[in-house]
Amino acid sequence: MRFLAFLSRSLLFSTIASALAVAAVACAPRPAAGGTIFTASGTSRLGNPVAFQAELTMTGNDLQIVLDNLSPKDTTDADDVLTSFYFDIWNGKERPTLTYESASGFVFQVNKGPSNDIAVYYTPPMPPVPATDKESNLVAQHRGDATWQFLEMDTRYDPGLGFGIGTVANGDLKPNGFAPAVVGPPGNEFINFGIYRTTDGDIDPSGVLNKKYLVQNRATFNFTGVKGYTQRDIRPKAVFGLGTGPDSILVVPEQSTIVLAASGLVLAALASGLRRSRRGRRKRDEHLARVFEGHREKPSAAAAARWAS
Repeated sequence: MRFLAFLSRSLLFSTIASALAVAAVACAPRPAAGGTIFTASGTSRLGNPVAFQAELTMTGNDLQIVLDNLSPKDTTDADDVLTSFYFDIWNGKERPTLTYESASGFVFQVNKGPSNDIAVYYTPPMPPVPATDKESNLVAQHRGDATWQFLEMDTRYDPGLGFGIGTVANGDLKPNGFAPAVVGPPGNEFINFGIYRTTDGDIDPSGVLNKKYLVQNRATFNFTGVKGYTQRDIRPKAVFGLGTGPDSILVVPEQSTIVLAASGLVLAALASGLRRSRRGRRKRDEHLARVFEGHREKPSAAAAARWAS
């Protein structure tokens, strides 16, 4: 298992500027064979603590991505839901042509108050139906699927990564967002099929999150097309998106990556990483603020009937 420790940045959007939250996250040493793990923690736009993990594993021609919501408290607000992930694979010359094969996770309709959250099964284009112990189909490819779309991204624009998966439009990251007609009805309905955190099976959602369909804790995505590539070709940079705009993001930037050996000196590595990251941080943050400012998605009254709350 390749293990990396990251400085994770949370860009919190406001009408004036983007506030920055920084957290140091370390992965425990693991065997050399296996996947590449990205971990990030910080605070959402609402100031709630959040934490996420992505594990990317290549086996022959296959790539598997497992996204986990590891937040320390139950997700009760739409702003704290994990709704997108950006990553990159680059061998120094080119990127692979990935084919989106499958995506799955356990889906629940979350309900406010004493009502229990309801386990459901969903596969587009049929509406969700009550079901237990059955993972839903999370692949979004057609209009109205409303689940997770995979797209190749334009690396000339933020977040500067070659691939993305998401269940919201991410209009603030245009042109590297997702198709609104595919990932869901506009506005707050986009939050359907985001990944929420629960420790006991039930949450007490607030606001627009009430009665939405969410993936509980973990989602798995499978691709083909990485033959000839290795784990070393996965760039040490990733972005986790929260909410629908996204409302906030956790960035794992290359210049702030810290690789810790089992016997490494954590403090020395941390200091070195901070020195390297400071030089380019101001220009990037100013650019991100310009990109994100003033582009919040506006809710629409038109939503597909099956997602009506």
